[in-house]
Amino acid sequence: VFSRKAPLLRRQDKALGRGRLRALFRMSEPPPRPGCYRSSDTTTPIPAVPGSVALPVTTAVPLTQTMERVLGPCDVVSVQQTPRGCCQEAFGCTARSEYRLYAGFTENMRNGILPGANVESDPLQIGHMLEESPFCDRCFWSGMRRFSIPITVPDENGEVMMYNEKDFSLPTHCILHGDNGDIWIPCCCNLPTLKTYTSDRTYVGKTKYVCDEYLCVPKLRTYDANDNPMYMIRPETCCAGCCPVCGTGCDKGSQCCYLPFYIHDHSTMQIVAGAPGGKGMPAQIRNVWAGFKRECCTSADNFFVVFPEGSSTALKAALLGSTALLDFTVFEEKQGGCLIVSW
Repeated sequence: VFSRKAPLLRRQDKALGRGRLRALFRMSEPPPRPGCYRSSDTTTPIPAVPGSVALPVTTAVPLTQTMERVLGPCDVVSVQQTPRGCCQEAFGCTARSEYRLYAGFTENMRNGILPGANVESDPLQIGHMLEESPFCDRCFWSGMRRFSIPITVPDENGEVMMYNEKDFSLPTHCILHGDNGDIWIPCCCNLPTLKTYTSDRTYVGKTKYVCDEYLCVPKLRTYDANDNPMYMIRPETCCAGCCPVCGTGCDKGSQCCYLPFYIHDHSTMQIVAGAPGGKGMPAQIRNVWAGFKRECCTSADNFFVVFPEGSSTALKAALLGSTALLDFTVFEEKQGGCLIVSW
């Protein structure tokens, strides 16, 4: 009788042993990475260095140490697009977008936008962005193409810090060429969406182009890692919200020529205060004057991003993706990235 029950007893003993091992592993769960939260604890941050101030993180994203080291201390990041592929674009093909990231404001942005005197430039390059996309997509349907933009630190030969990826989508609008003129038709489905990942492919957040009843106002919505809407990025408006407002005054250099895209809190739609390094400016993504030669001879754009006060490293990474999507949907499509149909 015992020999018949022996296999059953051995199986029960193995199951009991596995259960004890699972409980033991749960009790010995390794601590989270510096600056991050456990999945069950979203209130108490862990400092990266003893005695330092921990960054407030709103989602349980396992950020890499490189992201915390590079983006954590930054209040302002300058994004400068290089005039890459000028000859290629002269023949009607969209070149790969390339950007260089700098900590703080740079000398190219002294055009009266900053309050007070000109700030000292910070030429330290902290990152490099280079688009990876198929040639046929850029040549035939550039406004709908899919692409990936890895961010390497500190330059193009450094390690990958994060990825920004966009799938195939419709453009923000179509233009119908007819005998009686052009018809501008907005697209309100399958709009561009850019997702942000860490170097180990952990999802950080995303940015979506928004289509609503105010069709003339370009706007983006930024989400966190749990797909909760965090920010609405759009310019200030007039005429009951139907038209965007350019600068606050034409007596400040090129400020009246460009749209400042302010970062609004998604729940209250109030403009978020900027980080201390923003020199008193509200949180925003702003396209700035890149110089007479570059503005007239190339399609490259310069931006600076003032991060919201108290924003986490994960949201800073997502807002860098928002800058790339803003350039793609607003500043690139105005140069022919939309879908053009003749009839």
